[in-house]
Amino acid sequence: MSYDFLKIEKIEDFKKIQLWNRESSKDLFNFNSEIVKSVIEIVGDVKKNGDKALLKYCRKFDGIGIKSTADIRVNAEEIEAAGRTVPKKYPDLVKAINVSYRNIKRYHTAQLKKEPKSWFIISESKSKGEGLSKVNKRLGQVNRAIERVGLYIPGGRYIYPSSVLMTAVPAIIAGVGEIAVCTPPDRDNQISEILLYIFSILNITEVYKIGGAQAVAALAFGTESVRKVDKIVGPGNIYVTAAKRLVFGIVGIDSLAGPSEILIITDGDSNPSYIAADIISQAEHDPDAKSMLLSTSEHLAEETVDKIYSQLDFFSNIYNDSKSKNIILESLKNNCKIFYNSNINFLIDICNLVAPEHLEIMVRDYNSVLLKVKNAGAIFLGSSTPVAAGDYICGTNHVIPTGGNARFSSPLGVYDFFKKSSVAFYNLDALKKEAKFIKTIADFENLTAHKRSVEIRIKEKK
Repeated sequence: MSYDFLKIEKIEDFKKIQLWNRESSKDLFNFNSEIVKSVIEIVGDVKKNGDKALLKYCRKFDGIGIKSTADIRVNAEEIEAAGRTVPKKYPDLVKAINVSYRNIKRYHTAQLKKEPKSWFIISESKSKGEGLSKVNKRLGQVNRAIERVGLYIPGGRYIYPSSVLMTAVPAIIAGVGEIAVCTPPDRDNQISEILLYIFSILNITEVYKIGGAQAVAALAFGTESVRKVDKIVGPGNIYVTAAKRLVFGIVGIDSLAGPSEILIITDGDSNPSYIAADIISQAEHDPDAKSMLLSTSEHLAEETVDKIYSQLDFFSNIYNDSKSKNIILESLKNNCKIFYNSNINFLIDICNLVAPEHLEIMVRDYNSVLLKVKNAGAIFLGSSTPVAAGDYICGTNHVIPTGGNARFSSPLGVYDFFKKSSVAFYNLDALKKEAKFIKTIADFENLTAHKRSVEIRIKEKK
């Protein structure tokens, strides 16, 4: 088959990139009004009517076999049974899942060790005549794991065991007390036994067959059958994302996930076949998935386009599912950008402006480029580290900020499951010493009661 839809452009300013960024932001935040209207209705209904509304939407969207709330909760025996039978039925898949689990656990355990612990700074004074010290003032911070977290795992047509591991493992390592999972069932109201196996090895027993905006609403507000959580994490479609945006503030959320993205920085020594394969693998996610190649070599860019076309022929021959092929073609036609400029530092500046979800640095001296990268969600170095390694097995997290949000946020990690509290202690001597400063600022801000709350302590002591 003949293709001719990818353009190679020399880039010399930031205007095209700024336009690309605006389009990405529009996809993420300017939800279609019909979607917003539908999500507001679903979330409001579940908030008001609890299980009654939840059952209505589960029957409508999730599974025709749902008759009562008993059909929503996964039976603990099903999870236990999957833990016994799945290793025998799918030994190769289970081995891969176990390796992934081990690597994700190892990475996030190391991450936990770098997290700040609770800490205090102490001011002391010595008692007159006795030479003994006493604490006048103690200030600090205590770190606590979030008590109850809800995980949203996409499901239905496609099964994502990797998403369970990526969301659950850091929560478990952080010490989250309770984990509830929502995932849509198939049309027979069943959850994949592969997911059930993962729940068994993670010791997760609270699993609900609920998808979409109704799942987010149930986790955020609670119903008679689903207890509310403190934070919701995990990827989902635009309805899930719109619902998470709507309930943010009632509960915490991890991020608002937009279309997936990859940016690849290359030089003349890069392998065009590898680059083409990684661009196509990104396009496989979604018609709106975005890919960008930034190369110091025009010739390399041209070779990459040729390799993309030749690999598309390969996929056309092996894909029985034409929908998958069409998804790849639509993504590449509408959202693939290929630029070149001989100045590697200029290309790095573009990368920092885009702040991609996935960044592959496929140049000879990738470490020097890494040092100059300021904004990227997940970074993959060298020619032998495709994004797929991070998606599944290496241990880093694949729940990553999109839409340029890597400028200010990070991949999901153990830190997302902690909350911090400041702690302060004054004895009366310390309060007297700083009372005049408190009262001066309170006077300026016209908050007399604040001032009096200090004065009353000092006067009563006298």
